Amino acid sequence: MWVAKDEQGQEFDIVLFSNGQAVSTWVKGAAGARGERGLWRFHEGGVTVFFDDGWTDRIEPQGDGFVHRGFAPDADLQAPPRNESPATRLPDERAGFVGVWRLNKEPDGSYLYVTLQSSGRAFSTIAGGTEGKWELTPEGAFAQWPDGWNDLLSSGPQGYQKRSWVGSSQTTTPPDVSMAERAGESKFSVQP
Repeated sequence: MWVAKDEQGQEFDIVLFSNGQAVSTWVKGAAGARGERGLWRFHEGGVTVFFDDGWTDRIEPQGDGFVHRGFAPDADLQAPPRNESPATRLPDERAGFVGVWRLNKEPDGSYLYVTLQSSGRAFSTIAGGTEGKWELTPEGAFAQWPDGWNDLLSSGPQGYQKRSWVGSSQTTTPPDVSMAERAGESKFSVQP
């Protein structure tokens, strides 16, 4: 898991999975809270990530640390990058929740997505895009939304689930419970 900054200096995360897939928590693109999907490969002591929106990101050693370089679609990877920032690893327990989560299926057949960034920002596909905040608690990842809803992502005997309720007190039976799957842990299709 890597933390970098975009062209406007806002942090986002790049999650690299052992299956060769990558997911970015960058939510400013057309996919919004669905983030970016891609594939990653090792190169020259670093990694190159090829995202489905055409961007190519590189994380490479530089001095005593690492640097993130973002290349726009169709850019020459030998030319200067479109943006560059220090890249740091996220070593703590939040790393298990940072990323893009696919939640319950909506009546129209689409899925609800929530993105949790290491900075504590949370984004949802609800109502065309909503921003909230999240924190790690002993129960799991607790997200609060401006409309008064709260979500708790936690691990259970049958995998991850999301429990949702309105207001400050969590009831024993939340009105909304669904399975949660972290994007990238299962195989997905990436098309250019």
